[in-house]
Amino acid sequence: MTDTDRTARWETFLADFYSAPNELRPSENARLKWFVEQGRAAWMAESPSPFFLPGRKGQWDYWYAICPNRDQRLWVRDLVRAHAGTWIDTDIKHVPAESTTPADANVHAFVGTEGKALRFLVAKDSNAVREVQNSLQRLTRVLATRPHRKVRLSPHLGTLIGDFWDACAAGSEVSAHELLLLIEQDHRLSKVNRLFQRLQFLATFERWDELEQLEQLPDLLRLDRPVLASDALARLALARLTANASVADFVNAASKFGALVPTVTTIRSAAGSQFYAFWSLANDESPTEVAEHLSDAGWLDHALAHSGLAALLTASDDSQATQIRRKVVLSDVTAAMEGKRFDAAIDLMAEMSPTAELAPLLVDALVKTFTPSAIALFKQWQLKLSGTPAADALAVRLTNSAPEADIATARFSDALEAAFSATSATQRTKALDELRAQSVSRLMRSGGLQDVIGAVRSTSESLDINLLGEMVDLLLDIERNLFSAAGDLPGIQELRVLTTETWALGDESGNRRRAMRVTDLVSRTLACGVNTATYGNIIDNLNLAWTPFLTAADLRFNLETLEVLAYLRPDDDQSLSTFAMAVLSRVGQHNALRLDANWLEVAIALGTEFGLDLAELSPPPPADPKAPQHPQVPTGTSIAIYSLMEQANARAASIIQKRYPGVKVQSLTEKVATDGLRNAAKTADILIIADKAAAHAATDALKTARGKAPLDYARGKGTVSLVEATESALSRFCNSIAS
Repeated sequence: MTDTDRTARWETFLADFYSAPNELRPSENARLKWFVEQGRAAWMAESPSPFFLPGRKGQWDYWYAICPNRDQRLWVRDLVRAHAGTWIDTDIKHVPAESTTPADANVHAFVGTEGKALRFLVAKDSNAVREVQNSLQRLTRVLATRPHRKVRLSPHLGTLIGDFWDACAAGSEVSAHELLLLIEQDHRLSKVNRLFQRLQFLATFERWDELEQLEQLPDLLRLDRPVLASDALARLALARLTANASVADFVNAASKFGALVPTVTTIRSAAGSQFYAFWSLANDESPTEVAEHLSDAGWLDHALAHSGLAALLTASDDSQATQIRRKVVLSDVTAAMEGKRFDAAIDLMAEMSPTAELAPLLVDALVKTFTPSAIALFKQWQLKLSGTPAADALAVRLTNSAPEADIATARFSDALEAAFSATSATQRTKALDELRAQSVSRLMRSGGLQDVIGAVRSTSESLDINLLGEMVDLLLDIERNLFSAAGDLPGIQELRVLTTETWALGDESGNRRRAMRVTDLVSRTLACGVNTATYGNIIDNLNLAWTPFLTAADLRFNLETLEVLAYLRPDDDQSLSTFAMAVLSRVGQHNALRLDANWLEVAIALGTEFGLDLAELSPPPPADPKAPQHPQVPTGTSIAIYSLMEQANARAASIIQKRYPGVKVQSLTEKVATDGLRNAAKTADILIIADKAAAHAATDALKTARGKAPLDYARGKGTVSLVEATESALSRFCNSIAS
């Protein structure tokens, strides 16, 4: 079909569609005119995309979702339900070919056999009409930038691995394990890389016995490993040392591991910093120099957390300093390089004069470390060797050995700005991946976080709106990597607040995965403690960005977010009610019967807490009151639910108790291991743990006391997750009794 034919077909259709009995006219309404213009652009595109047009007859408003390609119909139907499902009739109908309704006939004639159209009715309410218009306007913008894609049977591998790392950072063992199983079954990842992911899982959740018994452990020790895999092995080595272990104890226990952490830039955890210190001291390095290396890299305090190391690193070594130090020779540098003590090798070369023989060793050490001292020494040698063949050899060797050298040797903020100035998407992606890889080693240094925060503020102001999502994803990854490595280090709160602001003020994509990651980040922000003003600013940002997620499909996500915000709310806050009303007011008579019963019950409970009476929205009584609605649970069955979110725990206990009057429900909320926790774990028929809202010490105590008895985990932090996990466990419990 030529462009002329398509234009004529569009104009004929538009004139027929907006004639009687349709009461709307594009010329009389600016919003309607916008939808018509978007529809024309979608129809005239090289690959026509779906669009939406409204109609009105009598007092009813209705919409058509017009799909030029039949394959788009199910995809569009699901999008409409997700974006506008709380305000429209649940029956989104395909327009039948035999329909004699004028608008149906016009639409069917327009799309022909190659296309398909859907029709849905809007609730007879001015607010509903407005909200549907807003929702479909946002969806139209999304469809204009994201063409229809066929169903992907497996998730993007990068997304899958990213979700796995997020689950590890959040301490969600059950989610991380489920994602690990998917990764291990994915043929797109090599066998060795799948092994590295399992290693990370076992180390993150401190399954040391399981890791030591891993059949591939000897292979892991021999393989050329990524930094994070080496760090996981370092954590295993340190887990087997006593708190006051000496250097000799370390050598006896960890000699089989070799140089897992050969430079401070490969430290990725407190245990990694301690392994580095022990390894360096075991190789006769000066405690003062080791402490200086750790201090420069931002890891000294983490190393000193080990009491045995604290005594060694803070001890005076004046007796060594007063000794006459012999002249450093080439063999000293070679020995340090062969022993994988790269920071020590840099220190030794700093005492030597640059020569053509030493130049290759300096480059080898530089590309292994990229510490400020190594970079400074390299630049000094370049100047001193200027004009000699050795200087050229330095430059060539560095270029060939480390393509990432430009990023590593630049300020992190400069490298970030350069990445977003890249002329091609491929170059930008490569640069951003390198920034992610270097984020921990670069930003742990003093002033590193402040440097990047300043760069993000200046860069985001002029950044193309289409790239803002990539900026937010980068910041989310950086925060996760830093938190996983060092916890709530100084400056990370400012990074978290900035990330939330950047997302709220600029990301218009409606990306749900990104929004969920932001809420996890907000949870970590609030868990550290914030004042009322900062909390209010966070709520304002969420309100600003939350409109795309105020849908029936996202109600579970909305409820859990609200519960987390309520749990971590300052006592004198008055701002959360605005977010709560936006979420809870989307539940009404028009959609109550279509919502999951657990979601509705939690929404009703939260509504009461925020002064919104939703009690009349309770599901109607069953047609047959005598028919069992839930499994028949033996009277006296004991259930223990552990979560630090006391309110969510109490709501879940109340709901379960109401549904199963004969059971005994115990709420556990301790942050430390107690006798009460241990007794509950030993005696309860069912134990539920919300590991995303749990304290490490208490969780360990529960698992130890539980032994081999069944243990269930909630998928999230909120009431719905707790109730679902409990009901699933009750069902299995009843089945086991019956069999």
